[in-house]
Amino acid sequence: MTRLSIHQLFSLMFIFEVGSTTLFALGIEAKQDAWIVILASLLVGLAFIWIYTELQSKFPDKNLAEILIAILGKPCGTLLAINYSIYWLYPACRNLREFGELIVITSLQDTPLTIVLLIFMLASIYVLALGIQVLARTGEITMPVIASFFMGMFLMIILSGRVDWQSLQPVLSHGIKPVLSAVYPTVSIFPFGEIFIFSMYWCYADRQHRVRKATMAAAAASGILLAATLIIDVTVLGVPYTASATIPLFEVIKLINIGDILTNLDALGIIIIFLGGFYKMSLLFYGIVSIYNTLFKTKNSKILLISTGFLVLWVAVVFEPSYIFHRTQLFPFDTDYFYPAFLHVIPVLLLLIHWIKKKSAPFQIK
Repeated sequence: MTRLSIHQLFSLMFIFEVGSTTLFALGIEAKQDAWIVILASLLVGLAFIWIYTELQSKFPDKNLAEILIAILGKPCGTLLAINYSIYWLYPACRNLREFGELIVITSLQDTPLTIVLLIFMLASIYVLALGIQVLARTGEITMPVIASFFMGMFLMIILSGRVDWQSLQPVLSHGIKPVLSAVYPTVSIFPFGEIFIFSMYWCYADRQHRVRKATMAAAAASGILLAATLIIDVTVLGVPYTASATIPLFEVIKLINIGDILTNLDALGIIIIFLGGFYKMSLLFYGIVSIYNTLFKTKNSKILLISTGFLVLWVAVVFEPSYIFHRTQLFPFDTDYFYPAFLHVIPVLLLLIHWIKKKSAPFQIK
């Protein structure tokens, strides 16, 4: 039986939360208070993580698809599980497309996007075909590398003399309203609500009683890191450029220059950002595969893995014309209307239904 250590789960959740989030200047509509948006959104995210893990604690050996069937019955539970697989298909395809375009824009301008996406997907299929444990073990190695890179980047950009701390002033100059409007639903869902995908993986934890603590710790660590990243973005680039830059973090990395010795680190930055995207896409992708493995008890899971992988690839190629189109046209819609139903409303209703059924059970027996 598949088993993951708490440290492996923490590593995967940390990488997942950082993932594609570094591509965006989240909460920048609150201008220099964007970092406050991240921390406030983290608090909302932790509240929902309590709900997610409370639901998991009632069914410690079941993944989300099995939990849905246990609470709602097989017909309704199966239908809702399929809907979750369709829902998770969207961010999996979007992440694949985003990081493919990132590589093309920054490093491989003459390489067709489809080729880059194909290589990306084949690498993911190969790792996942070996089992989720392999991805988890590599995550244990990758997580400290990613964290160390960001810490080092913060230090080097400060030593480069590019930081203007006055850019963070005045704090809350337009009051609390712009912060609150950015917190919910957008930033509290992306990235913190997306951690609900781990309802497909928490059942593998070797110590179930530590799942909630590990999940909250991963969310808190990633939230603090993202807030620090936004502080660096704003203090180095300024609010207008941070808001308009395609990839603000990449622009910051290009400005690192310590004595003309430590410079041109953008290639290293792309590798680190790519790793975050690879893990996030892979976890979403494998979550979809796990749902269908659970529902239909497929005998050859590798065929399902490969076919689902190429479905994700096809949708990623044909669905969005460009990264800019997604950022300006689709991103506000999906985080405001599409995501809340699956990440907030349904989990809360599931927990309420379970509580009601549990309280009514003694009366049914009588």
